[in-house]
Amino acid sequence: SVAAPRFPKLAPGANPDGFEVTLRELPPRTVAYVRVLDPFRSFEAVVDAYAHLMRWAEERGVADRPWLGYMWEDPEVVALEHCRYDAAVVVDDVRPDGRIGRYEFPAMRVAEVRIAGGFELETRALDWLFETWLPQSGYEPDELPSFEAWIGRPLAHGLEHFTLACQLPVRRV
Repeated sequence: SVAAPRFPKLAPGANPDGFEVTLRELPPRTVAYVRVLDPFRSFEAVVDAYAHLMRWAEERGVADRPWLGYMWEDPEVVALEHCRYDAAVVVDDVRPDGRIGRYEFPAMRVAEVRIAGGFELETRALDWLFETWLPQSGYEPDELPSFEAWIGRPLAHGLEHFTLACQLPVRRV
């Protein structure tokens, strides 16, 4: 099994990648999801969740809708084995069935940073968003998970390179 890699944290204030934030208002969204428990133990479980949901979505003609990945717990605070990651696709409606769950997200404002790269770049983007942008932004995190909003289908180019938007739900301080 392939364990999640660990990368050095980006120092607060550093932005060697030239990250920029776009604030976006997102409408309410319903998602079909497959949950992965302890996602840091193995990427195979995450890849399998996306593959299972992709087959489900293709059968229903919704595979080209927006795809999301999100973690309910902060791995900096919660023990890794207690973290939950959901692989999800936006749908009009879904009835939970087997591994497929249903969740409704409310409308939200997100601070978004787009990236094209691998896990190390995503880690740096999240560090920059939380450690540099957020403290001086006039916003604080909302009570919702942060999202990987995939641009195109998730993991279409494997684990080495992907394009996505890191989205942090925020509210005014």
